[in-house]
Amino acid sequence: MKKSNMLSIKLKFLYVFQFAAMACFYPFLTYYFQSKGFSYTQIGIAMAVYSITGVITQPIWGVITDKYLDKRTSILITMVFSSLIIYLFVFVNGFYSILMSMIFLLMFQSSVNPLSDAYSYEIIDHNKDIQYGKVRLMGSFGYAVAALTIAQAVKYTSINSSFILFSITMLLGAIIVWSIDFKSKSHHSKMDISSIKNLMKDNRFSVFMISVIIVNISFGINGSYITVLIQKTGGDVSKLGILWFVLAISELPTLFLGNKLLNKFGELNLLMIGLVFYVLRYFLDSLSTSYTSVIIIQGMQSITYPLFLISSYQYMNKITPARMKSSVMTFFAAACGIGNFIGNIGGGILLEHISIFLLFRIISFICMICLIIVAILKRINVSIKEEKYINI
Repeated sequence: MKKSNMLSIKLKFLYVFQFAAMACFYPFLTYYFQSKGFSYTQIGIAMAVYSITGVITQPIWGVITDKYLDKRTSILITMVFSSLIIYLFVFVNGFYSILMSMIFLLMFQSSVNPLSDAYSYEIIDHNKDIQYGKVRLMGSFGYAVAALTIAQAVKYTSINSSFILFSITMLLGAIIVWSIDFKSKSHHSKMDISSIKNLMKDNRFSVFMISVIIVNISFGINGSYITVLIQKTGGDVSKLGILWFVLAISELPTLFLGNKLLNKFGELNLLMIGLVFYVLRYFLDSLSTSYTSVIIIQGMQSITYPLFLISSYQYMNKITPARMKSSVMTFFAAACGIGNFIGNIGGGILLEHISIFLLFRIISFICMICLIIVAILKRINVSIKEEKYINI
């Protein structure tokens, strides 16, 4: 078997286990907090802490990786520690104890995905027949299957079963990373502070990051409080498994066609298409009268999130230097975290005063604002291209 084929297979299994682990944890956090007696405001604060911890730790891991370590080593450290720390959730009680446990876990777990993405892109740069979309779709597949399975396990046993399975699948992912025969090249060209300063001065990067923060406000609200929407429309915890299964499995076709779509439409056009459907999706959620309709509407995930993901990653890799790939991926993840932080805490506070249906209308409007910003970003790109052409 060709080396590139073996690398592709191992990367796919890495994403299966990595996202299966996430499916054992994130979809049931709100349910876990409810089981501990948290109010909506406390849930909002807890989910905000979830986001802000990543905002702080992800760039740190990115800089450490680019400057001192290699991507493979960083992924192994974060995955192994995550698989051990998760057991704190089995034993802790009380709002502040749970918050501290979550912070400790996310110091490692929140960086697993961006570091894996950076590592995958580096491997792909040296193995052109491997496509990121086809690798990443296996993560969605793993997430879908795990979410459906874990929901049933939680319903008939306890929430602790999800934490145990998180540990197992994260360890399996670490074993896959350990077996990958590819040496990171990042240590040959070290990043420095001037590189970060130059990146921040690039209008394309700064405007793009603003759009990422804004759209992730809506993602944070949706991810944290769609549980409430399901409950308000007649569903229970077992329906959460179906919901997250539909969300994840619907991503597969678009991720599979990722390269073709990018070549045909371009990164920013794809991003704008995804945002248009986000506006529609969240507005339809706000009109739902049954959990069945909510779940059906989530099938629009097939267009929304995959287009956001592949277009964002491709755009970032196009405008940033190779020596900063890990840092840029973690900066992107941190921008997502900032938006999620605002959405989580703001959504929790708003839910104390407005209905879940009005909340989803608000996030539809937020996506509309982001769409306008991306249109501005597209104009900036056109101006830069015209300037380069004139200089030539």
